[in-house]
Amino acid sequence: MLVAGSVLFALLVGEAAARLSMAPPYRSNRVLRLVPSLHRADPLIGRVLSPDPVRIHHRVVDPRDGSVVYDVMYSVDKGQRLTARPAPNGPALIATGCSFTFGNGLNDEDTWPSLLQAGLPDYRVKNVAGMGYGTDQALLAAERQIRQSPGGTAAVVLGFGDFQVDRNRSSQGWMVSVYPFSKPRFAIGPEGDAVYKGQVSAWTLGLAGRYSDLLAHTANVVANRIYGAPTHEGAEELTAALITTFAKRFEAMGVRLAVVVLPWSDDNTPQSRGDRAFVVEHLRAAHIPTMILDLPRLPDGRFDLKRFSLGYDKHPNRQYTQALAEQLRQFLLANKIAAPRANGNE
Repeated sequence: MLVAGSVLFALLVGEAAARLSMAPPYRSNRVLRLVPSLHRADPLIGRVLSPDPVRIHHRVVDPRDGSVVYDVMYSVDKGQRLTARPAPNGPALIATGCSFTFGNGLNDEDTWPSLLQAGLPDYRVKNVAGMGYGTDQALLAAERQIRQSPGGTAAVVLGFGDFQVDRNRSSQGWMVSVYPFSKPRFAIGPEGDAVYKGQVSAWTLGLAGRYSDLLAHTANVVANRIYGAPTHEGAEELTAALITTFAKRFEAMGVRLAVVVLPWSDDNTPQSRGDRAFVVEHLRAAHIPTMILDLPRLPDGRFDLKRFSLGYDKHPNRQYTQALAEQLRQFLLANKIAAPRANGNE
């Protein structure tokens, strides 16, 4: 009884200390849920867009004033978000990335892959991006699409945001955001390439983790140690290694990789600028065509949320995706990743 009482007392003291002196632990019930029915669990990628034809309604209201931020429909089929009028027999351009590429908060016709399709009508632009994807998942999804149609893909275009660097850590802080889905874990191998190491899951501990800060913090730390989640600096290196590794894998299948760097609401912080510069430098050193979307900025250099985002939601609006699609079209043509229209009217 003395031992049991001592253990209980120590746990209570630890619980009190955790609640008073530490930030709230990462818990799956504290995060924004993924849109229901949009994704399916996948043993390699963690989750993919639904293979079945579905149309999903997504409505978001600003809690500050009750105004509607967006009220849209997502059309998904065969693991892709549908784009407008693809060429039936044209070569494929695979667009991949996270919610910025999927088109969160936008109707099908307003996503940048759909607008790119309109600008390159001789191609079939396939949008395999997923909500909340890391760079690793985006590239794996593109690779699977290439393998499903051997010889039918001209290029992959990765929509990259520097916020993906932290996602690529696969730490518990991110895993609770995509619970109950898992996520692939990569590490840098002895030759500098990104090597797949298995799946990572969120450790929730059920009711014990939900109501005990001490146990939830312990689960966060232990899981990160066991899975080997890298530091932020390590994640920078891993992100560059992921893109350069998959560029080689795609090239071996006769497919080129291009990267478009996407501005976002907090991309003017020192960490964001540093992450972006690090990754872009490594991609260009590896001769991977890399475009940085050029949007007008506020006088202090910050991203113009009012002009280029959905407001409260902060995802890109149609003005953003229109600029991206047009700049990217010109970039792909200039780098001979895409060809002018067959009738010569380019």
